[in-house]
Amino acid sequence: MAVALLAACTGSDTGGKGQGQGKKGQAGSSPTRTAQDPTKPNIVFVLTDDLSMNLLQYMPAVQQMQKDGASFSHYFVTDSLCCPSRASIFTGRYPHNTGIYRNVGDDGGYLTFKALGLESDTMATDLQKAGYRTAMMGKYLNQYQPGFPAKPRKPPVGWNEWDVAGYGYNGFNYNLNQNGKVVSYGNQPEDYITDVLSGRGQTFIKNSAAENQPFMMEIASFTPHSPYIPAPRDAKKFAGLKAPRDKAYGAHTKNAPSWLKRYQLTKKDETSMDRDFRLRVQDVQSVSDMITNLRKELVTAGIADNTYVVFSSDNGYHMGEHSLTSGKTTAFDTDIQVPFVVVGPDVKAGSTVNALASNIDIRPTFGDLAGADVPETVDGQSLAPLWREGSSESEASNRKFVLVEHHGPVTSKKDPDYPLPEGGNPPSYEAIRGDSWMYAVYQDGEQEYYDIAKDPFELNNLAKTMPKKRLKELNTALRRAEACAGTVACSKAQAVTQ
Repeated sequence: MAVALLAACTGSDTGGKGQGQGKKGQAGSSPTRTAQDPTKPNIVFVLTDDLSMNLLQYMPAVQQMQKDGASFSHYFVTDSLCCPSRASIFTGRYPHNTGIYRNVGDDGGYLTFKALGLESDTMATDLQKAGYRTAMMGKYLNQYQPGFPAKPRKPPVGWNEWDVAGYGYNGFNYNLNQNGKVVSYGNQPEDYITDVLSGRGQTFIKNSAAENQPFMMEIASFTPHSPYIPAPRDAKKFAGLKAPRDKAYGAHTKNAPSWLKRYQLTKKDETSMDRDFRLRVQDVQSVSDMITNLRKELVTAGIADNTYVVFSSDNGYHMGEHSLTSGKTTAFDTDIQVPFVVVGPDVKAGSTVNALASNIDIRPTFGDLAGADVPETVDGQSLAPLWREGSSESEASNRKFVLVEHHGPVTSKKDPDYPLPEGGNPPSYEAIRGDSWMYAVYQDGEQEYYDIAKDPFELNNLAKTMPKKRLKELNTALRRAEACAGTVACSKAQAVTQ
């Protein structure tokens, strides 16, 4: 299936300092080269930061992707926190197998990820061994710093192109490690980090196509993470927009776990969240522009028909639901459910995949597409059979649930995700999310169970009224999953709930 050409956006993209763009081809022009080997399709992975499902309606480029490809309706992350989720993406493993549960400290962050040797065992090393040119751009892992001009940090193994920042949340005045050279960006409109990444991504596509070399590129924005700094061109858009008021907004969960009971929204909270939601919507306009421009470049390079474009987020975000102000880290769908949208050669346009999926599946999926050898120690499984036309979801996946693991509460003020006082900060828990239910166990033994088919906003915790036999079955299934390791064992553990 051909990848459709999106309408050109009005945003300005630059190749960034130290890397020229060259003249771009026009939409509809004849490609300058033939398509690459279809057995080695290219992969463009756009990963956002803290993007909630309710932002998709404000992203035209993602809506176009949904029309052109497949959307996963039951895609969840292993933890609703940046670094553990990203570690699962890179390695294809659950937090209990990566050891990464937090953004900082002995059980999390870039320093621990590196110390455990995880950088040498990622989707990038898989694809590079399979002959792919690999690129990492934008946000990597919490605690990563690019170094200094006189002493830059060396890019990790597995990556041919490395354009990664440390603290890029403010959008301006950041340093970017460009293949081992630290480049400083200022506060001019053309320095806005999402646009710089977009420009460098387009250049990478163009150069890879010219060399007729298959590639995989992850381009990870810092938006819409707080402090919610939009591109200057978008700063006045969506005037008057307010945060959505669904049934969970300002509501209190019946039979809530102890940590959740005290929260209460105030008028001040609501005003602040309305402002921040509007900023988040402004924020994601630059990401939508980036997707548009990346897909345009694929068409211009003549490789759109042989390229998968994937869009997702590291975790979701709540703003007012369950009477919590802005934040994440809970096991509610607001925080653990994120989009997974794919466009590509064998993806049916306008389709929906309802099978359960997780971010541990990205590494084996990319390996499957590239024909790469993926270690059996990976916990996930390829999602490609789920979107291929004519495949049966029941045959392609036998999962009954996915696993979520969280170490809390977040206590380090050095953590960029240190929560607001009223944003929610749960203790450690383990949870499993089925197709229409969620079960969680906290470190003190408290339990949650939500019948999401009847209670989609998760407002009635049924754990205290459920049959003890059923709770025991769910607890046994959870314990098996949190002890699993490897594709075979984890697939088997997630195939039963009794």
